[in-house]
Amino acid sequence: MSTGLVDNWLNVDTFGAIYPFVGTEMMLAIVGIVFWIGWHIIQIKKEAREFREDIENINKQGGPGKVLDDEGRREMEDAVGQ
Repeated sequence: MSTGLVDNWLNVDTFGAIYPFVGTEMMLAIVGIVFWIGWHIIQIKKEAREFREDIENINKQGGPGKVLDDEGRREMEDAVGQ
């Protein structure tokens, strides 16, 4: 019964790598790095868009000062109501 290209395991030091996809390590590393950088670019764009939407919502509610005042008032009401 053969388990691959090796028929005789007596001279292990005479043959090289026997794992799958031998020779594709550099290509797979490049693909992985490109995927990793691409994922970061997509995340940065998505988070920037969400940040812009948050800023627009805050400005629609009267600006950062009003939003913080309202949040502080709600927290105080919650603490007093307990």
